[in-house]
Amino acid sequence: MTATPLAAPKTTKPRFRRPRRGLLFGIGAVLLAALGIWFFFLRGDGNAEPYRTEAVRRGEITRSVSASGTLEALVTVEVGSQISGQVTQVMVDYNDRVRRGQVMAVLDPQNQRSAVEQSQAQIASAQAGVAQAQAQVALAQAEYDRQKYLFDRQIIAQAALDTAEASLRTARANVASAQAQVRQAQASLRSNQATLGRTTITAPIDGIVIDRQIEPGQTVASGLNVAVLFTLAQDLGRVQALVNVDEADIGQVRVGQPVRFTVDAFADDNFTGEVTQIRVLPTTESNVVAYTVVVEADNPGERLLPGMTANAEIVLEEKRGVLRVPNSALRFTPADVETPQQGGRGGGNSPFGPGAGGGQQRRAGGAPGRGNMAAAVIEELGLDAAQRARVQPILDRAQQEARAARGAGGGQQGGQRRRGMNPAAAAAFNKAFDEIKPLLRPDQQVKLEALRGRFAGGGGRGTVWVLRGGKPVQVSIRTGATDGSYTEVLGGELKEGDQVITGGGPRRTDERAQQQARRMTGGGFGG
Repeated sequence: MTATPLAAPKTTKPRFRRPRRGLLFGIGAVLLAALGIWFFFLRGDGNAEPYRTEAVRRGEITRSVSASGTLEALVTVEVGSQISGQVTQVMVDYNDRVRRGQVMAVLDPQNQRSAVEQSQAQIASAQAGVAQAQAQVALAQAEYDRQKYLFDRQIIAQAALDTAEASLRTARANVASAQAQVRQAQASLRSNQATLGRTTITAPIDGIVIDRQIEPGQTVASGLNVAVLFTLAQDLGRVQALVNVDEADIGQVRVGQPVRFTVDAFADDNFTGEVTQIRVLPTTESNVVAYTVVVEADNPGERLLPGMTANAEIVLEEKRGVLRVPNSALRFTPADVETPQQGGRGGGNSPFGPGAGGGQQRRAGGAPGRGNMAAAVIEELGLDAAQRARVQPILDRAQQEARAARGAGGGQQGGQRRRGMNPAAAAAFNKAFDEIKPLLRPDQQVKLEALRGRFAGGGGRGTVWVLRGGKPVQVSIRTGATDGSYTEVLGGELKEGDQVITGGGPRRTDERAQQQARRMTGGGFGG
């Protein structure tokens, strides 16, 4: 008996599970995110952008207010008609120059002539009535004389004499009435003659016809509103612009200030004028209040025409040959230097940030003039224990001097106290800040200069960074007027020719962003 071999057990090949497609997408997204974070935050600054600088130079600072308005002639007269009628002649056209009294148009005078002739006939009739009344007076006078003669001789009674006297008085009254009718007819004649004269439309002034509303054959209907036939501009050799100035800027505008403006028709030409009037009547549009400022300007060649839009700059202050820095330099802060804006506290390091304000900023910041200013400054600067020990006495002394100064200035009016800190108190804190500055780190010095504007009333202070030896160096300055692009330097450590940094340099290194990036990259590959 032959044994059959046992069948070998079947073996199954192990099956490999294909990775899920969603997991692959997730890993790819994490890798891309890690690559982006490394590119922007962790790769270092080997290829850092160089600093952009500009030399400090002397130049012009012009502080101005922008406004726009419409050009008009200095004197504009609308010539109308006081009567109704049909236009028979029009003798002038657009742009014609006319002289005062020159005939411009004629209305049909037929009805007015008839009225004049009727008045003349009424005068003749009234004058005839006067002659009749005078004849009656003569007759009544003769009758009275006869009755008087007879009465004196006692031939007639008193009643007959009284009747003759009454007739004489009546005749004389009739003469006065007839003469009044003559005067009435004469007045009517003058009125009708004046109306007849109004059928001829004449120029009231010397000027130029800038508008014409009628044509021959057209009927003019005059009612409560006088019908306007022509518009005359007296003299286009000088024009005025009515510009609207916002209520926030109107307080700086004064009569006599120079004005520069342009018009779209001559975009490459600049025109100059002068503020001649500030109208107190406000205009409101879309809840914006504005005031009309009248600007007069010469118009050589009469190129400026009524109706053109004037884009004006009212010059408030103009300084020439002053030391100035670009405003971008006042806004610049090097990488890794935390400013009050970035730290979420207080104002900025330039006169254009919140820290450069006046009394309003001090009130918004918690009214430091009334509280513990020294404690507030220490908290804002983030001092360590060693710094606090050296800074606290300086601030306490300044605060005592400030309180004494406010007490000495208590006789000031309330409005003056609200406008800013007492000058003596501001000087005390400015002196204290100057003593404190050498004790601080560079980032704290930036904060200090920003706080100076809020706590010491030094709204005219700022900080710029100067490139010296390839490295940025902080320089404090006192600022003056600004035109939006440049700011005047009134004092400080900045000199003409210094290269102030306006931008560029290494990118900011944010530790929190780097930590978060490392966590994200570490978490993306862990399990």
